[in-house]
Amino acid sequence: MRAIQIIEHGNPGRLELRNLPDPAPGPDEVVVRVRGCGLNRLDLWHEQGDLPIPLPTPRTPGGEVAGEVESVGSGVGGWKPGDRVAIQSNLFCGECEFCQQGEESICVNGRILGVQVDGGFAEKVLVPVLSLVRLPAEVDFIASAALTLAGSTAMHMLTSRTTVKPGDWVLVMGGNSGVGSAAIQIAKGLGARVISTGSTEEKRKFAAELGADHVVDHAAKYWARDVRQLTGRRGVDVVVEHIGGEVILQALQCLARNGTVVTCGATAGKQVPIDLWPLFVKQQRIVGSYGRNRAAMDRTLKWAAEGRLRAVVDRVMPLGQTREAFDLLRARKVAGKIVIAP
Repeated sequence: MRAIQIIEHGNPGRLELRNLPDPAPGPDEVVVRVRGCGLNRLDLWHEQGDLPIPLPTPRTPGGEVAGEVESVGSGVGGWKPGDRVAIQSNLFCGECEFCQQGEESICVNGRILGVQVDGGFAEKVLVPVLSLVRLPAEVDFIASAALTLAGSTAMHMLTSRTTVKPGDWVLVMGGNSGVGSAAIQIAKGLGARVISTGSTEEKRKFAAELGADHVVDHAAKYWARDVRQLTGRRGVDVVVEHIGGEVILQALQCLARNGTVVTCGATAGKQVPIDLWPLFVKQQRIVGSYGRNRAAMDRTLKWAAEGRLRAVVDRVMPLGQTREAFDLLRARKVAGKIVIAP
């Protein structure tokens, strides 16, 4: 089979299209023929070697996979060749205390598809049967690949890690991103009033088209003040934050009393100094959110099948153009998701 592999880390790193042996399923494993794999900022961090875990090379990246079951190993029941599937990228054991609680995203034995094991920028991928999610007939492979990771991350943030009530104000940072574009739609679907951000007129228009009631320029010096003015100086109830660095400090300035910042990323920086006084005086919360659990996966695909959540696909590119796809995402020239279609 053909596969893209990271050969050497860097910014950019060295990626090669290689011919590799076809994978063979062992006990409780399944080989999936990849029909689409979304590109995620996690793939850039992996390429750069900028993750706090061992990153051996060569490695096939790609965690947002949709496709068809090609073959199954011994002990696999309920699945057969030809079944349409999405793959839960945070691979989990199903046995630890957190998996037993339905919190697979914090499995103590968890691994990341496309980081710690070979992923979906390939014609075929080998995965544990536990990671399979049945793909509804109404959701095509490309849409699933665009939603499976980023969309379910946003769903987990807004329906598991925090609660959004009808009428709440929700601020979604970076509405043109994969997580942001899904979060706008999910927050609206939950009955919230949504403010989003974008650093260019084109990105702000894009967020508005997705349903944001207001969009502000987070490149402006006083954008947090603009958010508070839009809410009658009250502030927002929830901030969906996935950027990190100084942005999370500005997001805290937008927060209402009893408000929550839920964060799932740190592209702009992992360490920030926080003023604790307003945090406890206003009874605010900073909540971490990592990946997704099975409930978020199922809910994301259900919403997509019902037409409540649409995949935002910037473009579909062949496997041989994966290098160009990485460069586009690095240059922030992507609105929504790039999907690689082997």
